[in-house]
Amino acid sequence: MKMKWNNTQALVAVICLSISSLANAKDYSVSFKFDKRPPKVALIYIPAETGDKTNAEVDQVNKQFTTKMVVASPGSAVSFKNSDTVDHNIFASDASVGAQFDVGLMAPGGERDVDIDWFEDSIVRVGCKIHPKMRTYIAAVKSRYEKVVEFSPAEKEFSVTLGNLPADANKIVIRIPKYDTIEIDISAATNNTLHPVTKRGKDRGGVTLVES
Repeated sequence: MKMKWNNTQALVAVICLSISSLANAKDYSVSFKFDKRPPKVALIYIPAETGDKTNAEVDQVNKQFTTKMVVASPGSAVSFKNSDTVDHNIFASDASVGAQFDVGLMAPGGERDVDIDWFEDSIVRVGCKIHPKMRTYIAAVKSRYEKVVEFSPAEKEFSVTLGNLPADANKIVIRIPKYDTIEIDISAATNNTLHPVTKRGKDRGGVTLVES
């Protein structure tokens, strides 16, 4: 005989499962050490097979993007805003991942939406044709958990805490623009293993993951 649940029972079951998941969630510490000048930004995330279409937002102030990287799911969109006092022209051109767009001239207060229709699991550099020093990145990934890490050019060592990782997660992925992808087995995180950080196969430093 099949047991039928009413709406209240179903809601209680969902809440109990959510509480159990939070209770089993774990915290980790990720430590980076670079041999020379560090990169500008990195993305740490837990990959997902499927994901909601989560949009992203990129703003501009004082001739700078307000963030060094945003994360959005493939098939969603990114909204570019201009909260600056001058015009901007936002674009991306990366044929290797199929990313090609130009929002045209964007006056102060302007806003443009761009569909993320390029390759999944890619990181695209975005710039401004009027101000060449401006730079940010869009990571098009499906993720259950993500954290953007912005590095300081004066610090070769940097640590960050990953809080409340799903208890059933088995790996994290670290993506740094122009660097090789790093995958770390979470189940082996307590042994403090040093994982190499490489760029085109050449060592540039290391990263460790330890359960807090």
